[in-house]
Amino acid sequence: MQKLYEYLGIPFGFVISIFYALTGNYLLSIFFLTLIVRLCLLPASIKQQKSQAMQQRLQPKLRRIREKYGNDQRKIQEETQELYQREGFSAMGGGCLPTLIQFPIMIGLFQVNYHPLSWILKIKGEAYNAIITAFTNYAETVNAAAKAAADAAGEKYVPVINLTRSIYSEVYVLKYWNEFKSGISLNGDIITKIETFIGKYNIFGIFLGDTPDYKHFDKLWLIPVISGIIALGTAVYSLIRQKKNNPEMANNPSMGCMMFSMPVMQIVFAFMFPVIVGVYIILSSLISFVQMIVLNHIYSPKKVLAKTMIDETVYRRSKEENTKKINEFKQD
Repeated sequence: MQKLYEYLGIPFGFVISIFYALTGNYLLSIFFLTLIVRLCLLPASIKQQKSQAMQQRLQPKLRRIREKYGNDQRKIQEETQELYQREGFSAMGGGCLPTLIQFPIMIGLFQVNYHPLSWILKIKGEAYNAIITAFTNYAETVNAAAKAAADAAGEKYVPVINLTRSIYSEVYVLKYWNEFKSGISLNGDIITKIETFIGKYNIFGIFLGDTPDYKHFDKLWLIPVISGIIALGTAVYSLIRQKKNNPEMANNPSMGCMMFSMPVMQIVFAFMFPVIVGVYIILSSLISFVQMIVLNHIYSPKKVLAKTMIDETVYRRSKEENTKKINEFKQD
């Protein structure tokens, strides 16, 4: 499974390394990646917007089906599916894709976050090995001192630097760089490259490689909180829009539960992953919110339904004209 996660990170590492080479700014690189992802999902978002308008159009017919068959859920479901097929309507409406696609992206960013030296700065070979070796020696020295102090005080030993998982090594290199860099013989360009990147690997004094801990309140909580607020604002806006365009569906308790579960999910994810992944969630949510407002204006239900009616009228008249010509041809 770990190999699969690493493979997911490779394409994201490649893309972010290009943006970082062009901009020299890690956060800006994440923003551009987020923007590309949202643009790729734009067709699905447009489809979802149109689907909601079509659903509004079908509500009177769905209401008649429910009134006709009462408590016969099987018949209601059959008639509903037949109605959807006749109208060319998909109940999915492209709504799941924008959500589902976020999971592999977050995993990919998780991997990129833990391979900044090799995947973004492209430091490899002897230089990379020298850095990791020097850091490991430093970490073992620090942990040994901590263990000795804990034993002397009769307290439980807790490692200062966790070396049990190698995936953390490159991030720890950035975090403790100033503590052990004097013991490494490196090319000056590589040192400059690393120290420049470290300067870009913080936001408002928050180290992007750290992961918020829900058990201990600190400044890292800012990321999950902001993420939750934005998600909540999006959910409220969506619910208001649903009540305006489709009151029957908006009054369905399951609809409200589904919408307001997203803020909770985003907060949970922001606590599960490093800060940089939380930053991606925030950027993605902001862009998605703006996109939703714009699409709601361009593809408002009234506009979509009006265009649909015009298209259907043109199609019907065209069909009538063709039928008329065929009949005239047969008479001749």
